[in-house]
Amino acid sequence: MKLVDFWENKPTVEEIDEYYNQTLALIDKRFCKTANQNYDTEFAMLTDQEVGAMHKHQTIELSIEVSLILLAYIESMFRTDLVKRLENRKSSDNLSKFYRSQYNPAKKVYQIGLDVIFEGWKNHYGNISNPMRDIINTLPQYFDYRNWVAHGRYWRFRESNYERKYNYPSIKMLLDRINAEFYGKLKS
Repeated sequence: MKLVDFWENKPTVEEIDEYYNQTLALIDKRFCKTANQNYDTEFAMLTDQEVGAMHKHQTIELSIEVSLILLAYIESMFRTDLVKRLENRKSSDNLSKFYRSQYNPAKKVYQIGLDVIFEGWKNHYGNISNPMRDIINTLPQYFDYRNWVAHGRYWRFRESNYERKYNYPSIKMLLDRINAEFYGKLKS
């Protein structure tokens, strides 16, 4: 039983990282007096503080944009695992059994919420380590942030320091932790 036709062209972590680093370098170059030949013309009517604020704003926006891509990548890891466990009807592990109990064939597999997927890992994966449990416990906060960004950021996010907690480097570190702790456990 095939539930999903997987797309082979999704970006790799390396491609996402390269995009972030190259775009950040271009932003930094644009706002550098010695690297940007058009600096004086482009920013002629602005103070150094205004130029600095523009630079900071564009850097934050890039971080938000690429964080959204990374969080989508992380979600795809857990959703791919879900699909593979559902497709393999012979899997007898508790997590696969839990997923099958939550799946309604009359609905689409993507209608199973992330909360159900994370609950499965917390409560039905046999030998969950403390680092794995810590990651699973923090993921809902990251996906609250992702939802806030994806839905237009029109309300005030509940955490005032979100720019530090949910920036590209911190989400990349989260992905690295997931890859280390869940290696061989997430089906792909």
